[in-house]
Parts: sequence; structure tokens; C-alpha cells
Amino acid sequence: MAKKRGEFWNEEMETLSPQKYHDVQEEALLKQLKYVWNNSVFYQKKFAEAGVQLKDVRHLEDLSKLPFTEKSELRDSQIASPPLGTHVACSMSKVKRIYSTSGTTGRPTFIGLTKNDLNVWREAACRAFWTGGFRHDSVVPLVVSPFFIAASYADSIEEIGTVVPIGVGATDRLIAAFQHIGCNAFLSTSSFPLAFASALEKRGIDPKSLGVKVILAGGEPGAAIPSVRKKVEDIYGCLFLEMMGNGDMCGEMWSECGYKKGMHFIAQKIVHPEIIDPDTGKALEIKDGTRGELVYTSLDRECIPLVRFRTRDHVEVTQTSCECGRTGYGIRVFGRTDDMIIVQGVNVYPAAVRDTIASFSPRTTGAIEIQVYVPPPEGWKPPIHIKLEHGKEPGDLGQLKQLLEDTIRDKLIFKANVELVPPDTLPKYEYKAKLVRKAYEEKQ
Repeated sequence: MAKKRGEFWNEEMETLSPQKYHDVQEEALLKQLKYVWNNSVFYQKKFAEAGVQLKDVRHLEDLSKLPFTEKSELRDSQIASPPLGTHVACSMSKVKRIYSTSGTTGRPTFIGLTKNDLNVWREAACRAFWTGGFRHDSVVPLVVSPFFIAASYADSIEEIGTVVPIGVGATDRLIAAFQHIGCNAFLSTSSFPLAFASALEKRGIDPKSLGVKVILAGGEPGAAIPSVRKKVEDIYGCLFLEMMGNGDMCGEMWSECGYKKGMHFIAQKIVHPEIIDPDTGKALEIKDGTRGELVYTSLDRECIPLVRFRTRDHVEVTQTSCECGRTGYGIRVFGRTDDMIIVQGVNVYPAAVRDTIASFSPRTTGAIEIQVYVPPPEGWKPPIHIKLEHGKEPGDLGQLKQLLEDTIRDKLIFKANVELVPPDTLPKYEYKAKLVRKAYEEKQ
């Protein structure tokens, strides 16, 4: 795949040399921290308690002197001082839009954006969408999901091509958008394309007939699983690429290019990412194979700038250079601390379980449900019950069950009890797939 003119949305930022990247990030950080120190009551108190003064941070490397910001602190701040909390750094008169996070780990937090913040988010998303293959002729149906920040993507799609708003759960309207309006690309969660393909099959529609050129997937890990990617690309005859953002920080910050070597960091001068050891909090060197937790610091935020925000996303660096010319390093997400379960001292990520099961495609569909019948820690005693869908031609089911259980034990180091069910048995999700079913909560 040859590099073409027009490969970048913002070539200057997306192709910064390592030294220039350092200088750009450092200059933006010092400006942002001065703003935070002067305007955020939350951080004034937090930094004082940590014994840190503004003069202590003179270089990008000094960022490690500042304390982390936890999600729970933001919730507590907003409960104490609604609606946006003591960490808000501007007057409400400057706030032009308010979103809420999906609240998957508890009470949702509210995210305010000024006009400048909206413009910054738009720029970041344009870089991400362009990296993933959206172009000026892209016509994109936008499903405004329960994660309402997705609505901000409309602004960016309009900057690039054409957006067609679609309601949640409106499968027939989504199909019509492709058949009658000429939509040719879409955004989704990683699990939705296969669920949508099933809905098309039931209606007697060949997914290839929709004319989809590219699907950009985010919201959950999964699009980068080789077997899942191949299946989606074969079904639709399109590119299936991965992107990622963070509701509290910025809608989009990472996006995969056509070389498929991991999601490039594309939010230069907007956000500064770190990868830390989740146990020690130490910042790790960015190099191929580095594994740790993502931490973000705002570089250009007026309403709710965040400093060293712990995402609980666990990632691996997949590349530090790419043929596409982008210099932002690449990552893949392999799990979240919030989703992690501990089985006899072994950390297990549900996404990793799904990835392992999906690797057996076409004998499996990749749809799984880890079922827990009593509350942890008792509920996490092995064998862990995993219900999963076999494929249309699974072969001997007894042999497949044993093979899956052996692979899980060897690869993920825990004992599982696999229950195989026919395709389309498990629930399909338009938003994030629910990989763990807490059956004990349903009995209450």
C-alpha cells in the first residue's frame, strides 16, 4: 500500500519527529498546567495536599511529580458540587455542551465542553476518522447510542463527509440508509458488525450489497482479533479497523491505519498519554512490547482539564513506527482493571477470554457470556462457567468443548467449564457487549 497525498488530516501533528513531539507536548503541558493551577479548585487542593507547586513542573518529564486523578474523585467532586464538580475550570456561561459517560462502572460523570473544547474534540476525531479511511465521499450513518458522546462525532463526520443520524435500535432505518441514501462507511462497537450481519441474513440481505468500504470500531476491545477482523471483512467486503477515545478526556485519541499494526496516537497537542505500571504507578518507557495502564493529561481543555487521569485501560505498545508515515506509537487494549476477575490469584480479563474463544472461528462465533452465580470472591472459584456459541459447522461438540477448556487453562491459566450453545443464542448488543453475567444479581 503506497503512501498517497492526502494521507493525513493534520500532517504537521501526525508526523512529528520524536524531539518535536516532546517539545510540542511540553509547551502545551506547561500552558495547560498554569491554567489548571489558576482555575480549578479541585486541583488547587489536590496539588497542595501532594506538596507540589507549579514551579516544580518545568519539563514534560516532571509530569510524574503530579498525583494521579481517579474516576471516583471526579464522581465525588460532582456529587459535592453539581453539576460539573469542583474540577470545572471555567464559568458555566462558557459551557456549550454537556455529555455524560456511559456509567458502566457506577454513577455516570458529566462532561462539559466549551466552544474551544468542542473544536478540539472535532479536530481529534477528524484525525482519527481520516486515519481509519473516512474520506470526503464517505456517507456515514450515525447511531446515537446510550453513550451520548457519540453525538459529537457528527461534527467531525460533517467536516470530512456526510452524516446520516439514525436512532438506537432502528435496524431497518440503518439498512435503508445504506440501500437508499448510499451510506458506505460506519462507526460501531467491535461486536456490532456481526450482530448487524445476522440481522441482514434474517432479512435475506447480502451484507456485501450494502457497499460498505470501512467500519471503524471502538467502545470495547475486539476489532483487532485476527479471526474476528477477517470474518467481518469477509462478510462485508470492507476494511475493519479499530479506534479508541475516552469520554472523560477526549472522544477519539487513537486510530488504526490500513497497515493494521495497532491504533496510532493521533491527539498530539491535545492530550498527553503515559503508560504506567498499574501496581507501582511508575511511568514506563514507550517501546515495542511495553504493557501497562493508560494515563492521560489534558493539553488543551477549558472546562474540565484532567491531570494524570487513570483510565484503567491496560494496553500493549504494538509499534513505534509505521509505513503510513504517522509517528504516533501504536497500541492495542487487552483489558480493563474494572473488568478484571481474579481466579486463584490469576488476573483474568473477560476480553482476553473472548479473544481466545474467537480464535477458534469458524468453529465458534466469538460470542461469550461468563456466568457468575454467587458474588465474588466465592463466585470466582474455578471452574468458571463460560457459555459460548459454537459455529454453524463446529465439528464434534465434545471434542470442541475439551479443546476450548484445555486452551483456556494453558493460555489464560484458569480452569473453565465451557457450555456450547447454537449460534444466535446469546444476546446481541448494539452498544458494548456484556461479557460477564452476574446471575446472582438477577435473583435479588
